Amino acid sequence: MVKGVERTSIYDVIGWTGLFRVVWNSTPHPVRLLALPYGLRIYGNFLKGSSNLQQLLGVHSREYMCSRLFRLFRPRYHMVKSVLLRYGIEG
Repeated sequence: MVKGVERTSIYDVIGWTGLFRVVWNSTPHPVRLLALPYGLRIYGNFLKGSSNLQQLLGVHSREYMCSRLFRLFRPRYHMVKSVLLRYGIEG
């Protein structure tokens, strides 16, 4: 880390309500209510560990390859990206 430069996570910028909007608006309708708690937990960790969209895409892709549960209940990345762009988060 460069001295004097603080890395801000996406979660720090959007907060809990932003996390809720990201997960709610990015999860397909048929599984939305069932997947909401899982999505909040998983994507909360993803957003806390990512400072831009490229890092988030890397974490999302890695989890997609490793977890069948994530494949079923995941928020769709292209929708996540569009919600985060409205918050001013850039790649």
